[in-house]
Amino acid sequence: MRSHTVILGAGATIAAIPDGDKNGKSSSVMNGLLKKLNLEEILAGVELQTKSENLEDIYSELFEREECSEIVRKLEERLYDYFASLELPDEPTIYDFLILSLTNKDCIATFNWDPLLIQAYIRCSKITLNLPKILCLHGNVAVGFCEKHIEFGTVDYYCPTCYKKLNPTKLLYPVKNKDYSSDGYINWCWKALDYFVDHSYMLTIFGYSAPKSDLDAVNLMKKAWGNIEDRPLEEVSVIDIVDEATMLNTWKDFIHSHHYRYSNSFFDSYLAKFPRRTCETVFATFSLNVPSDGSRGFKENFNWDMIKEFLSDMLVEEQENKGKSNLKSKYLVWGEDGNK
Repeated sequence: MRSHTVILGAGATIAAIPDGDKNGKSSSVMNGLLKKLNLEEILAGVELQTKSENLEDIYSELFEREECSEIVRKLEERLYDYFASLELPDEPTIYDFLILSLTNKDCIATFNWDPLLIQAYIRCSKITLNLPKILCLHGNVAVGFCEKHIEFGTVDYYCPTCYKKLNPTKLLYPVKNKDYSSDGYINWCWKALDYFVDHSYMLTIFGYSAPKSDLDAVNLMKKAWGNIEDRPLEEVSVIDIVDEATMLNTWKDFIHSHHYRYSNSFFDSYLAKFPRRTCETVFATFSLNVPSDGSRGFKENFNWDMIKEFLSDMLVEEQENKGKSNLKSKYLVWGEDGNK
């Protein structure tokens, strides 16, 4: 079965820690970010031309003004330190459910700087090693990289070739014209995303608004996805809090006809309804006319023990069928007596 690629924006991290992180710290979308993170004092004495409260607009202006270079440095330093301080709560979060809803044929590509997705990956790896690839398209405070040997891992990890500690990845800040090619790690991530998007049967966009400063990024994804007329069977899923009309206008170049699902909640998405078998289930439902039951998936109140019990049969099957891409889906309804 082909891949399922998930694109994450700031809204996904907000959904993962709606009540704050383990220590009560919160994340935010770019609009009003400086105020919400109490970083406004950095701009004291600076007369901004923009009236926007969006970090993208503020940072872009500061970046273009030579006299503000020191302010830009301080802002970058404070943003890095703040996001690096975030820590997942002990209980399962949406990021844990997300990672466990996919397998190693799939990919999660995030625009977020925070370490929460990486933290979730580490603790989910204690349940199974059959997990999706993680790509950090704008860098990440938790990821390190050895450019010489093209090795990456957590920022405290060592290169398995030269045994040197990995260098922290560069964060790509929100300037209008981003450079995706000069940084080795970010360039590698975009090349990998191009492959995954091109080969995906399903594409999910979670909490990502495609801001104007990411125009080049969206165009790169469009190029990889190709003409929607050549994607008559593929399924696009969007998880966001905007209204459906706005969503369709933003992602119309990715959606063929009615082949999409829109939801305001992760738990109403294909990922939560058919975890670890999204592509198999959606393909069987829409191309083979086999009914599916979305009520059999993840529940919001699952604790770690419940998650492990829920996944146990699928993990055994994955071990027994290692290397095979077509796996059974327990979400398909074959008859009155259930799955066969």
